[in-house]
Amino acid sequence: MSQHGRIKVRTTAEQAEAKRKEREKKLKIYQQTTNQIYEKRKNGEMDQESLSLTEQVLAANPDFSTLWNFRREIFLCMKDENPPDLLLKLCQKELSFLKNCLQVNPKSYSVWHHRQWIMEYMPQPDWNEELRLCNLFLSYDERNFHCWDYRRYTVKKANISPEDEFNFSTEKIKENFSNYSSWHYRSKLLPLIHPDQSGDKERVEENALMKEFNLAQNAFFTDPYDQSAWFYHRWLLGRARPLMDISCLYVSCHETMATIIVQFCQPIQVPKEVPFVSVNEQEVTGEWNNSYHNSHPSTVWIYSCKHCLSNVPDETIVKVTFMNGKLEKSVVLPKGEKEAWTLAASDSHLFRAELTAVQSSVLQQELDSCRLLLEEEPNNKWTMLTMVLLMRALDPLKLEQGTETYLESLTQVDCYRQGYYEDLRRKFRVENAIERHSLVKDGGSRSIDLSNMDLTFLSHMDQLVLMKEVNLSHNHLSSLDECNMLQCVITLDVSNNELQHITKRHALRINRLQELSLSNNNISDLEVLKTLQHCPVLRKMDLRGNPCCQAPGYIDKVKSLLPSIQELDGEKV
Repeated sequence: MSQHGRIKVRTTAEQAEAKRKEREKKLKIYQQTTNQIYEKRKNGEMDQESLSLTEQVLAANPDFSTLWNFRREIFLCMKDENPPDLLLKLCQKELSFLKNCLQVNPKSYSVWHHRQWIMEYMPQPDWNEELRLCNLFLSYDERNFHCWDYRRYTVKKANISPEDEFNFSTEKIKENFSNYSSWHYRSKLLPLIHPDQSGDKERVEENALMKEFNLAQNAFFTDPYDQSAWFYHRWLLGRARPLMDISCLYVSCHETMATIIVQFCQPIQVPKEVPFVSVNEQEVTGEWNNSYHNSHPSTVWIYSCKHCLSNVPDETIVKVTFMNGKLEKSVVLPKGEKEAWTLAASDSHLFRAELTAVQSSVLQQELDSCRLLLEEEPNNKWTMLTMVLLMRALDPLKLEQGTETYLESLTQVDCYRQGYYEDLRRKFRVENAIERHSLVKDGGSRSIDLSNMDLTFLSHMDQLVLMKEVNLSHNHLSSLDECNMLQCVITLDVSNNELQHITKRHALRINRLQELSLSNNNISDLEVLKTLQHCPVLRKMDLRGNPCCQAPGYIDKVKSLLPSIQELDGEKV
């Protein structure tokens, strides 16, 4: 209406009220239609009207998964009642409807899932048309991971070669470096197109790997603050991981029992590998357990058998075979000796892959390039973190100080992830200590000092499986769960830490542990000592400086829990 020739304009309040009434009207229709659909499903009415009703609701709300389930039930019912040509028309109509739904919500999991189901259901699916649909929606949003997932499915059905898809990912990255989905897709395709000659499905041929470093470098020089290329770069650095192998084989004999300890470079589930153990070419039977006495994959496995190796008149050859002969290692136990071991030759570099001259030169160029980039962007956390990882790959000991410096800078420029960088620093300190240990290089001392390293957790304890003495004092440890890997340890010092419990998940099972220092921790309940009952030869223990020492009948209680203890807090008991 108008007054004096002027159009009447609604006030804001009137507009809001009109919108409210319109929403209520739509909601009422929506609820009525939904209730009608539920009733038809309850009555088993799998007809065209049910399809029409669900279509009305799904057009407004594509994420209503219950209604998609109902539509699939209807299609299954129709399959037995209609000829293939009519079914094809129904499916084509459904695909058109699904495309409209994707226009409403391109990242609807329910819609993409239903589209995949229809393509499997329909008589003559057109996979090339589906590829064109993927290209269309990726042109709208190149980071739509639902569309990328559907594309991977479609590519397999259309028999598109990995090479063609690799080229497609290259084009998408060139269009926009900030395309994490495309980088991720590339990481899946690269091992298929350029597999390493070793046969490992996850390893990539070296020349192809080096080209990818250049592509990633171009990306993060273009936009140093976009994380997509940096993540891909980190993935590339991890592609040179060592092949599955036996890192250490240890044999010991004691009276009528023999113990064999096998350390692998990757976790393995031994009972599934059907291992074979022989002594002087004669098979022996025994029991395999990991260090926690469960069936979970582990890098350390222990084999116990009733066999006195020391009674053999000459030297003894012990051989273990895993993975149907793919992994095999032997150790010679000289006459009169109680133990022997052998280490893999590659153990000279435990925490970095053996680099070829090509790899070393490329990674050094990457490091130099990052230094240049850091001069232009001094507070770029991705550049600094990548430099740390490159240093670890090239030479962790030689570049140790630089690593510490950059990690310290990272805690300042990226304070929200300060804990992560501090954990990395602690982990690298342990790695460096193990790396420089004389046993690894020269077969020397079997003791290691990891004290005063600010450790809050234990890592790489499997690398210390041969250690007899381990010093973990003056750290911030709250659990010794990982110490189960220390199968040869005799003396363990964990004084001046923050232990309230000795372990949290597993009992401590160290068959040779004789001396344990737990002084100056926070142990208040003596019941936690029960976790030490699987250390059969534990003779000396120090609990001084713990609240539990003030408990009435303290010594008698400890003795009742651990009858093997002969010396407590420096006193005979």
